[in-house]
Amino acid sequence: MFAGDVSATAPVIDPVPVVLDAESWAQLSAGLEQRMRLLDALYADLYGPRTVLSADVAPVEELLQDPAYLRTAVGIPSRGSHHLFAISSTVARTAEGTWVVLEDSVDVPDGAGTTLELRRVLSRCAPTLYRSTALRRLHPYFDTLRTALHQRTRSDGRAGRTVVLTEDTEDPLRAFDHSWLANLLGAPIVSAGDLRTGSGALTLRLPGRDSDPGDAVDALVRLVPSQLVDPLDLGPTPLGGVTGLVEAARCGDVEVFNPLGAGLLENPHLRDALPDLCRQLLHEDLLLRPAAPGAVEAGWLGLDPAGGDALVERPARLRLLVTSTEDGFDVLPGGVAVTADDGPEALKDVWVAVPRSAAADAAQSAEAPTTPFGALAAYPAMTRSVGSDLFWFGRYLERVDSTARLLRTMLDSVNDLDSEGGPTARTAQAVLLGAVTEVTTTYPGFPAVDLHDRETVRTEIESLLTDRGRPGSLAQSYAALAHTTRTLRDLISDDVWPVIARMNQRLRALAGHDAAPLEQGLTEIVDGCLTLSGAVADSMPRNLAWDLTEVGRKIERASSLLALLRAVLGRRRSHAVEARTSAAVALITEAGASYRRAYHAAVQPELLLELLLADTTLPRSIAFQMDRLGLALDRLPEVEPTPELRAPLTALRSRLGAWDPQEMLRPLAAEEGPVGGATGAGAAVAGGAPTALLEEVDAAMDSLRELATALENRYFRPSESTSRWGIDDV
Repeated sequence: MFAGDVSATAPVIDPVPVVLDAESWAQLSAGLEQRMRLLDALYADLYGPRTVLSADVAPVEELLQDPAYLRTAVGIPSRGSHHLFAISSTVARTAEGTWVVLEDSVDVPDGAGTTLELRRVLSRCAPTLYRSTALRRLHPYFDTLRTALHQRTRSDGRAGRTVVLTEDTEDPLRAFDHSWLANLLGAPIVSAGDLRTGSGALTLRLPGRDSDPGDAVDALVRLVPSQLVDPLDLGPTPLGGVTGLVEAARCGDVEVFNPLGAGLLENPHLRDALPDLCRQLLHEDLLLRPAAPGAVEAGWLGLDPAGGDALVERPARLRLLVTSTEDGFDVLPGGVAVTADDGPEALKDVWVAVPRSAAADAAQSAEAPTTPFGALAAYPAMTRSVGSDLFWFGRYLERVDSTARLLRTMLDSVNDLDSEGGPTARTAQAVLLGAVTEVTTTYPGFPAVDLHDRETVRTEIESLLTDRGRPGSLAQSYAALAHTTRTLRDLISDDVWPVIARMNQRLRALAGHDAAPLEQGLTEIVDGCLTLSGAVADSMPRNLAWDLTEVGRKIERASSLLALLRAVLGRRRSHAVEARTSAAVALITEAGASYRRAYHAAVQPELLLELLLADTTLPRSIAFQMDRLGLALDRLPEVEPTPELRAPLTALRSRLGAWDPQEMLRPLAAEEGPVGGATGAGAAVAGGAPTALLEEVDAAMDSLRELATALENRYFRPSESTSRWGIDDV
């Protein structure tokens, strides 16, 4: 669940579930459905005729003073028979066996995604127990919910488009829960900047083109507090909001779930008055009442937080979700239980048991309704912020992979050269270490380090591996990858999370005192990148999302390769030194086998450069990157030709096509000098005669930067084009 978060501590999960028998669940779910009916009726009245305010039952003064009472939301229509879409209630069972309600979350209900994830954890950790237990499954509920949402938003013979509005949050559990809910609903996640209003309609800002009538949003699942969604009608907010959203909802062109102002129903004084309001509005006695003062909560079996194998009883509070359907209201048959004692907080799954004799009937009756024949599927729109995240996901994935390969090869080569000694070995070592600094842009780096001091070299290597606060380090690049992956939970396969988790654990282990050899850890990082690439390639549809990811990867790989060639081959040195350093480049680029088959000779700089420039079949060659980059750019949506995208790539291809390896690597001067003007011992050893490759690579990198900037400006929001989680060294 938290594999993509590099800072948050994962919650403790108690594998012993809270088990509710069928009778207890029937009592509890009936009370929750009644509570949903009551709150829905209250919302309709408070934002409609407001008859309860004229009675003696409601806490009128407290309601009118509540900032959650949004007067601008009064009179907004609802397309369905219900106003509320979902609520989540926290309940507990007292020692006497009575269910009580502790609080309701109505404005921003949560818990759906966490519930499903806890169930997946337990079903995989104890599959035999899970299979052999007759309990209510969760997916039929979400199938029913998705169908109900589809029917509510469908209009004019087409499927309505639903989006999920979220905000950046520092709470990883909440962010995960929201992204899982969007995934379950089959709706894209958007931020406030992805939406805009005009003529009463709400539309998406799509990558690379202005919105048109086909981009209209019919329903907005709001996972942001009501007060933060519209700065025009509700006042300025840190979130920014969607200017005109209240007016769009009032016009009936978009329906907001939960409706604006639903947070008023969380008023504690209103909660205390619910028993009397239930008799007034529903003419029924309230089934689930607030907890009495001094009530003792019942315990549930679970693991002893102090350790040991014995089960102990711990009080727990259940977070349960209720949603509206076409026929009424339904309760998710499960939830999240949180221990509520002095011990460390633990999460528990909630199982609803089904009598074995009724298990088959229950399974049959739980089948989700099918989508009516002829219903049109909604167009899978993509917003600019999601497009930007996909682009940067591709870049960060490639950056982690190339950095890990570079560091691994450097360590292997340096280990060999360390045992040799002599000027050739020292020079080759300095060149490779200097290349690490130049490719990762982690200056001053190795050129300023005394390479004879092994402790200083070791310190610099460990910093490159583990310092998350150092731009360009492997740890920082991984942190950026993990963060971007989290923002794409609804687009990326679930199979990536175990890979992300293993990579995270390995990077943390590299900084430990009992860490495995660095070479072994880097190999596992490279393996993780390969697995992650395969999982994405095997699961992501070949649509705009794939193309944006591909463009990001190819730009980053081309940049890394050009920087590597500049650092290692940009200056001429002795044949013995170049033999060592060129072999390292062949190893990093996976070009060794292709080189041997093509040339049947020892690795030479000119031949290696020729291979990397011309071989379109080599996945890590420059030629391969240019071909795939051109194809991906051709597939990007364009209303009209965009020369600012084509010109940099055309110029880059023309420049690379004119490169002659012999001429590029011919020394420009006989004198030798330190690389980049550095003055450390490493720079003095690694000097060499400069070649034309230095200036040519700089010009090629300028074209790549121009292309990356044009992509950002064309398809993403320019003000947010550069992620705060990484550095744009392209």
